[in-house]
Amino acid sequence: MKHRVLIVEDDEIFLRPLQRTLEVAGYEVVVVSSGEDAVDVLKSDDIDLVLTDKRLPGIDGVEVVRRIKGEHPNVAIVVMTAYGTIGSAVEAMRLGAEDYLAKPFDAAEILMVLRRAIEFQELKAANRATLRRNQERFTLKNIVARSAVMQEVFDLVSSVAGLDTTVLIHGETGVGKELLARSIHWSGARKDRPFVAVNCAAIPEELFESELFGFRKGAFTGASETRRGLFQMANGGTLLLDEVGEMPLVLQSKLLRAIEEKRVTPIGSDRVVEIDVRFIATTNKDLRGEVDRGAFRRDLFYRLSVLPVRVPPLRERTGDITLLAAHFLEASARRSKKTVRAIDGAAMQALCRYAWPGNVRELENVIERAVIVAKGDTITDVERFLTDDGERARVDLTLPFREAKARVVEEFERAYVTGVLEAEGGKLTAAAKHADMDPKNFHEKLTRYGLRRPSGGGNE
Repeated sequence: MKHRVLIVEDDEIFLRPLQRTLEVAGYEVVVVSSGEDAVDVLKSDDIDLVLTDKRLPGIDGVEVVRRIKGEHPNVAIVVMTAYGTIGSAVEAMRLGAEDYLAKPFDAAEILMVLRRAIEFQELKAANRATLRRNQERFTLKNIVARSAVMQEVFDLVSSVAGLDTTVLIHGETGVGKELLARSIHWSGARKDRPFVAVNCAAIPEELFESELFGFRKGAFTGASETRRGLFQMANGGTLLLDEVGEMPLVLQSKLLRAIEEKRVTPIGSDRVVEIDVRFIATTNKDLRGEVDRGAFRRDLFYRLSVLPVRVPPLRERTGDITLLAAHFLEASARRSKKTVRAIDGAAMQALCRYAWPGNVRELENVIERAVIVAKGDTITDVERFLTDDGERARVDLTLPFREAKARVVEEFERAYVTGVLEAEGGKLTAAAKHADMDPKNFHEKLTRYGLRRPSGGGNE
């Protein structure tokens, strides 16, 4: 589809070759001679980009930018200016124009600037759409839970969601700590600003400062460009310090200083950068116990735990299991393109009896596997995917580790390829595509496990 460009220019001699250049390049061009006419056109016409001269009869190009961006923020704008009025073009960009061009310019330059401006505006529109989706998805009311203990958690975090209070979320692996952190951000006053998650356990000591605080070009070997750190990227929004308990002790003092001072100095720079960030931290460790044994700084612990929030494990909120199972069933069936719609009574009882050492994340994985291998529209067997007593995997403990692990992997692979092949009606190519595997490798697994495609499937 052609992009529509509105040219606002009162100089006929300059306008005609410009219009011709854009039309030859594939743009659909609309022309007006005044800023007032441009504003009127936007009221009734779909325009992707406005290319306006700075000097116009009546309202000038800067005022055109202000009015259009106020009423049509998704329209890209490029301002054309003479050398002597570049300051006004910069002012137009401050008001929202994507770029400016200094006259005279050639065809290649104008086409490059227009293409870049449209791409940039489309990227901003996509980012706004993502922002809206996150605001709708990651809210406390959308977290699947109805148990009394989780309602207490929601009440607690709701009281500070709109504030800048630092929150420490702790609980076992898989309980949904990061989901809760995201929901606090997207339910709060900073929801229109960035949410940046930092995996504290994954940052090597030697890269800690450069990753979090940024660096200047040439600051060290390999610093080929200036780069903002994660603190700067989160400016105005929320910085999640995920699994903060895994951070080495030697790095904790640097983190504490940045949190307390709310400013950082990029490596290789002598300029201090002020940051406005709300901090949320998560951990699956007992940080107070880590402090007592000298593995975590006491002052950092108190700085992070202004509001400590414990997310209970799934075994303490069994009333949520049926609700979560139904939620994961619907999502998994949609992804797998299967018609599985229900979990029978015996299977649901097994889910409710289980201790869930892996918590919500494990429940999601179990439902995913059960949907893949289900032969009808109802899940009737989940126990093969559960661990004995909720504590140890169903493996032969008399075997060496590697052999025991290989058998568990084999059991899963056998169930997976069988279920996917059945889901695709026995069509090997479709099943391999569903599994994101090379058809040859998929066929090799069928052969390895002695599996046969259902009759009537064929290769396609």
